Amino acid sequence: MKRHLALAVTFLVCTAVAGHTRAAVSLQFVSPAADMYVTGVTDLQVAIRGAANDAVEDVTFFADGRQVCVASGDKAGCRWDAGAAVVEHVLRAVARLKSGERLVANMRTKGLGYTESVSVEVVQLNVVVTDGGKFVSGLSRDQFRVLDDKESRALTTFEAYGAPLELVLALDVSGSMANALPDIKTAAATFLQSLGPSDQVTIVAFNDNMFTLARREADKEARLKAIDRLNAWGGTSLYDVIERSLELLSHQQGRRALVVFTDGDDRSSEATFDDVQKRVSDSDATLFAVGLGRGAKVKELQDKLEQLAEASGGQALFAERADKLNEPFGAILKDLTNQYMLAFEPSRDGKYHRITVQIPGKGYKVRTRLGYTASVSK
Repeated sequence: MKRHLALAVTFLVCTAVAGHTRAAVSLQFVSPAADMYVTGVTDLQVAIRGAANDAVEDVTFFADGRQVCVASGDKAGCRWDAGAAVVEHVLRAVARLKSGERLVANMRTKGLGYTESVSVEVVQLNVVVTDGGKFVSGLSRDQFRVLDDKESRALTTFEAYGAPLELVLALDVSGSMANALPDIKTAAATFLQSLGPSDQVTIVAFNDNMFTLARREADKEARLKAIDRLNAWGGTSLYDVIERSLELLSHQQGRRALVVFTDGDDRSSEATFDDVQKRVSDSDATLFAVGLGRGAKVKELQDKLEQLAEASGGQALFAERADKLNEPFGAILKDLTNQYMLAFEPSRDGKYHRITVQIPGKGYKVRTRLGYTASVSK
């Protein structure tokens, strides 16, 4: 399954007739859907809104200044190869109506702006400390001991509660989620309303592809409206979405987390489980997975979600019924609220290193990421 970035553009034309304004006619891209990543073979399709079904003479598609095709019909489209890299493209559609009118839609897709090879300057740890299941607060910097394999590391950063959060909330909207979608919307909205005012949230949804519902700059009202507009259809590209969400978070500073809601049954990803497990392990972000449906009932799917979450220091939580989703979302919120943020300078040997965080002299349970892969000194 190829990756896509959605195109959504509207060009409105209003014509005054005998002193009255006629209904607006619009040219819209309808495939791919809004804000998906464009890569590989992509279906480009437009529709004319506000005009009769037979009103379109033809539509010409352009990509990066070159003509892709000329298609006819009121819901015209064609296929275009965007290439293997996720880079910026300029897209254009020109529709000729039988009435003689001409509609134009222009769109600039967005490149990811990242590289796969990241030089690790510091290793960041989001740490949760509990005692008998209760969160432990008020610990100081000198109470923590960090071991890189078996070597003690000095902390370059220490922040107790309240550090601003960069969060990606990824919601599975594949066809298997259709019946649960109303409860998903309610639980996700409650979760978003409970976050702090300084927390930055990007909301994405995924089925066969991934698309952005609300960017991190959006206000709370816009986020809630985006959640409310969700519909369920298509397959599940869980592993691809985890990789891409972590890539988005890698460009932000401070404490980072990814919350994924899914049935856990990946059917559409290019990435494998091993690919995404390594990506999670090497990321500074904490992964929380909420499993519903098959993800809450099938042990193989549960095990995979738990392995991914554990590698990051996060948790996999499950709800057998959609109307119980507030419980795992509430548990995640408490976890995020009680995180300490630590960082240290890593080794430069290109090897995988195991991380252990201790609170000497206490019987506390400490949860954080399991390790990291070091970069190589130049």
